[in-house]
Amino acid sequence: MKVIFVALACATLATASFAAETAAKPGEAPKQGAKKDPSRMVCKKTPVLGTRFPVKVCRTQTDWEKQAELDRQNLQDQQRVGLQNCGTNPCS
Repeated sequence: MKVIFVALACATLATASFAAETAAKPGEAPKQGAKKDPSRMVCKKTPVLGTRFPVKVCRTQTDWEKQAELDRQNLQDQQRVGLQNCGTNPCS
């Protein structure tokens, strides 16, 4: 019982110290303006089919948002088509 309590206390302290480090200091302004810049380059690691090594892809923030919207629309279209077609299940 003591071991579990000590581990839980250490995890709580580590989380609290991480939150304190990441919080903005009183004299600093939050860096929200940099994240809202549409021409800012953003790099992400994306998985590649057939390998376990991801590839680093860099695009502007606007391009990432356009791709996310296109992916969302494609997924909705495919789900809608799946609902219209019965496939192997009999339609009732």
